[in-house]
Amino acid sequence: MQNLQRMIESLNYLASFEASARLLSFTKAAEELGVSQPAVSQSIRRMEEAIGIRLFKRNHRIISLTDAGAALKDDVSLGLGQIERSIKQLQTRGRGKHVTLSVSSAFAHYWLVPRLQDFRSRHPGIDLRMQQTDIDPDLAQEGISLAVWRGNGNWKSYESVLLARESISALASPAWLEKNGEIDSLDALKKCSLITLEEPHRYRPEWKDFFAAFGEHYKDNETGLRLNDYALVLQAGLAGEGVVFGWQHITQQLVDAGLLVQVGNWHWNSGAGFYLVWSKNVNLSQDAITTRDWILSHKD
Repeated sequence: MQNLQRMIESLNYLASFEASARLLSFTKAAEELGVSQPAVSQSIRRMEEAIGIRLFKRNHRIISLTDAGAALKDDVSLGLGQIERSIKQLQTRGRGKHVTLSVSSAFAHYWLVPRLQDFRSRHPGIDLRMQQTDIDPDLAQEGISLAVWRGNGNWKSYESVLLARESISALASPAWLEKNGEIDSLDALKKCSLITLEEPHRYRPEWKDFFAAFGEHYKDNETGLRLNDYALVLQAGLAGEGVVFGWQHITQQLVDAGLLVQVGNWHWNSGAGFYLVWSKNVNLSQDAITTRDWILSHKD
């Protein structure tokens, strides 16, 4: 960029050149740019002097592009057009043109997708886009309207509303339970094939936390199936690979459908929750407000 600025002295010259080359008129270019005709003419002259190439043929009040000017016009128009499109996308992202919802893949697949038909029927004009992520991003900086985070509901610079209390139980497929029989003690559960979620970038409770909630010590021997995405954990559980951590707000529909069943009768209410959050520093668009209210209408 420094080399470009040295070559043409002022990046404003490019705007004058692009408008003049497109309109083939210094006067019309000046009107479009909101400056005087002499200012445009002078910008073009200085640009030609700076790069040492004549860009326009001047014949009284009529101008036309030289071969060099025609070649440069395409690249300048393409470059400035791309910059303009990028700025417009940044200006509208998350604020009116569409609503971005940042969620985990499991929440998207098992909580949101089953409810999308209701959302589409109620709000057909809203362009809702899901961003599946394994981090909790800076919503304002990333242009994200809404997100679902785990925690206590207190985040600096964010508003939050509780969607669901964190309630966890042990779940497995009916086929697994038929094969392995009823599990009637925590000691027996420890010996099962426990599928472990290993989130790489944010904290999630583990099996040791589950057992500790009931006064039991558990040492992970790291021999079981380990996956870094909760949607994959649930798929493994559905396939009969072992016992999974069952976050109730995500797995309840699977349990109601008989695809997963509870192993034992232990429910751990951790005290944490899953919250719908949005930035205090960015005004939500009306579409984002409507989406927020629709999500909250389905909270547990």
